Amino acid sequence: MENLNHIIAGNLREIRKRKELSLEQVSSLTSISKSMLSQLERGEVNPTISTVYKLSLGLKVPVTAFTADKPKPFSMTGKSVVTPLIGDEGKYRLYPVFEFRERQDFEIFDLEFDEGGRMQGNRQMSGTREFITVYSGELTLIFNDREYVLKAGDSASYNAFDEYVYKNTGMGMVTASIVVHYPG
Repeated sequence: MENLNHIIAGNLREIRKRKELSLEQVSSLTSISKSMLSQLERGEVNPTISTVYKLSLGLKVPVTAFTADKPKPFSMTGKSVVTPLIGDEGKYRLYPVFEFRERQDFEIFDLEFDEGGRMQGNRQMSGTREFITVYSGELTLIFNDREYVLKAGDSASYNAFDEYVYKNTGMGMVTASIVVHYPG
C-alpha cells in the first residue's frame, strides 16, 4: 500500500475538487486552518485521527474516504490482508474488508467480538444506516435505554447517526458482518 499520508493527501485533494471547494471553504467547514489543509494535501504532515474525523464531518464523507486506495478492475480482500480496528483492550476486532470509495455508498466490515466485549458505535453523518448480520454468538445493541438482542442468524438495521453500543452478552465469541450505507 502506498504511504498513508500520500493516500490521504490525494483523496483530500480529489474530494475537495469534486465538491468544487477552495481550501478556505474547506477550512470553514472543518475548523482546520487553511495552511494545515495545504500541508495535508501535499502529504507533508501526518494527520491525526481527530483531523481526519473533522474532515469527514465537514465534507460529509466517511472517514475511510480519505484512507482508501483507488479501485482496481478486480480486487480480493479478507481478514488476512486488512488491518483491524481494535478496541476494548483487544476484545473486539473490526475488519474493514470493503472501504468507502467514490461512487460506492457503502462499506463492509467483519466483526469479531470476544466474550464480555463492548464497543461504542462510531457516530456517522446524518442519514447513515448500518445493517448487521450475526453469524455466531449473542450481540446486544443498546440505543439509549432500549436493548435489542441478536443471535446467530439474526439481522437488523438501524440509524448510525444515533448514539448506540454493541455488547457481547453471550458465551463465546460473536462474529458478524456490518454494512454501512451512506446517504447519496
